[in-house]
Amino acid sequence: MALLVFLTFLTLFTNSYVPVWMIDNERSHMNQAMDQFGGVKGKVDDLVVMAQVTGRTDLNMYGPLTLGANGIPVFASSTAGQLIYSPYGASNSSVTLNFTYSLNGRTFFMDDVSGGMLQLYAPNRYYVQQWVAYENGAIIVKQLDGQVIRGVPSLQVVKNGADSLLNVSWNQIALIGVNSTLVGTSTAGINIDMIYLDSQIYSNGAAGTNVTLKFRTLYGLAWTNYLNSYLSNVTNILPGDYQVTHYTNNDTVILRLFDTAYFNYNKAIMQMTVNLA
Repeated sequence: MALLVFLTFLTLFTNSYVPVWMIDNERSHMNQAMDQFGGVKGKVDDLVVMAQVTGRTDLNMYGPLTLGANGIPVFASSTAGQLIYSPYGASNSSVTLNFTYSLNGRTFFMDDVSGGMLQLYAPNRYYVQQWVAYENGAIIVKQLDGQVIRGVPSLQVVKNGADSLLNVSWNQIALIGVNSTLVGTSTAGINIDMIYLDSQIYSNGAAGTNVTLKFRTLYGLAWTNYLNSYLSNVTNILPGDYQVTHYTNNDTVILRLFDTAYFNYNKAIMQMTVNLA
């Protein structure tokens, strides 16, 4: 009888309390991951600002990223996660920038390609599976039922009047280094080194030009929704001032900004090194 009572309580604990406990552990890990990705974004943004202020690019920072969720001793194992660092050229994450500008009466064409991504995949067994990524200065969260940008990129569009041209600012974060993958439940260390910062201001006066950003991304829906939401709420901007196109067959999002008089372009080249802490 005592054994039967013990087995009854053990079954109740295993089937009821363990799943609830593990849901809480995995949810807490995802919240922690969001905080840590926010730390990575903040450190990159700080390096850009410090380089602009001091003119130095020999700067670096460090941040932790926890790969997996804790388990329950004896009853449930830890939930492992996968961290992937995919620099530009080694992933499906890239941005192609195209625009023309005038200088001393001559017209020049700019064609620049960069990108890269840091991504954590959490194959949660009790909580929902999630992907958290840092890409082009943005933090993106994806689930099987949708995706959204949580930390916005450094894109600013200003239109001073209904008949005015656009003023655009864009910070492009280019990730370089070694393609790396870590799997487990421990904590990884992210070393962030600023390699180069190029800040340029292009002006076309009253003539205007088109600025095109072509995103190759695994998170096309998140980028499309964010760009449409952001631009539709810019004061004085009209539907004809921009175009956002999402090609789902090849994970491409194209943003076209028409009649741009002023374009402030900052390109920061960052090298990230991923190691077990």
